[in-house]
Amino acid sequence: MKLLMPGLLGALLLLGGCSQNIHRPVSPTQAPKPAPEHWGKLEARATFAAVGDILMHGDVKKSAAEAAKQGAGNAGYDALWAGVKNEISAVDWAFANLETPVAPVNNLGAKAFMFNADPVVLKSLADTGFDMVSFANNHVYDQGRAGFIETISELSKSPLQFIGAGNNCAAAEEAKIRDLGGIKVAFIGASQVFNNLLNKGTDESCVFVYERAAAIKSIKAARTAGAEAVIFSLHWGVEYEVAPQQTMIDEAHALMEAGVDVLLGHHPHVLQPVEAYETNDGRIAAVIYSLGNFISNQSRFYRHELNQEATGDPRDGAILRFDLLRKDYGKGVKRVELANLSAQPLWTENNWTERQKGTSKETIIRVVPNDTRIAQLRTQLKATTDPKQELKLRKQLEAYENRHKRAISILGDGWTYKP
Repeated sequence: MKLLMPGLLGALLLLGGCSQNIHRPVSPTQAPKPAPEHWGKLEARATFAAVGDILMHGDVKKSAAEAAKQGAGNAGYDALWAGVKNEISAVDWAFANLETPVAPVNNLGAKAFMFNADPVVLKSLADTGFDMVSFANNHVYDQGRAGFIETISELSKSPLQFIGAGNNCAAAEEAKIRDLGGIKVAFIGASQVFNNLLNKGTDESCVFVYERAAAIKSIKAARTAGAEAVIFSLHWGVEYEVAPQQTMIDEAHALMEAGVDVLLGHHPHVLQPVEAYETNDGRIAAVIYSLGNFISNQSRFYRHELNQEATGDPRDGAILRFDLLRKDYGKGVKRVELANLSAQPLWTENNWTERQKGTSKETIIRVVPNDTRIAQLRTQLKATTDPKQELKLRKQLEAYENRHKRAISILGDGWTYKP
């Protein structure tokens, strides 16, 4: 087995057909030469995007309610992640970690470290382009067993697929296999950590409690059922640590050796590195140890330069992008391979400081790609002639560029998504 550095993996991934922006001259040119025969014939392609934790803090819900007054759809929730809709809707399959029950009837209330959400959140996520969520994390029992069971029902009625929980333990642990772009892909979700664990008998509603042996059993069963690739979602790790523990690294390697192609980690609420890993059977697999938060009210008080950089880490997130390719190498050899792996840093905008100063009465919490916001600020900076506005834009641009660099330093420079 070998760990692959980003540069080496990049070279390998280019063989899978990484797209590039090419200037096209006006005059006709010759058709490009076909790829060398040893590169393999591309038979099928599926594209993916994955983000981290959806945390339904009070101010997040308040932000949606106030956006609804301005006409934003789905009770205002569409506005919260509108900044990433283009990215999420562009892929064949998009994933997020749903770190909240959805239990309007069995509602025990929401407070610090205890979440609940309205079913409209699920519709908003689907309308944004998300296809699947994991409901295996430490907050699944925030609204008790009744709230957990109700959430499974709401998810089953929603446009979203879900993994990690089910009407019995076998259903919770079983892979969901989907045909995406002509490739059969299995999805499995589990959690190592729980605030409350209220599972009962194996024949009753259940969340997948991670154990390596049970996980490997699910992976092997998915492969036997015809899955050509396996994506595993795992809630684990130490909160607010930007580096994985050795136990996590060992566990990730064991899962990838067992047949996982992409391991999606979450729970630390901050980013952790991307790693490529060559298995003993010659596959190139990958893990992101933590996707960070997708949206939350954490670190709302963070201000660039005033606070230490690490203070803002819970507002960093990422879209992990990757493709799965089926290629025919001839002589009966076909493989499904990972390609075009990258991470696009995100930032959760939060106007808490302005609200504290009294310069804004509206609660605004939005998730945006850093590169998009940086490009917008640079365009605005070029257009302004007002010295005060120019200074304001320069400070904002500096802050976003700093967070972008911070995210890349954690994820690994070689994995940075290039728009």
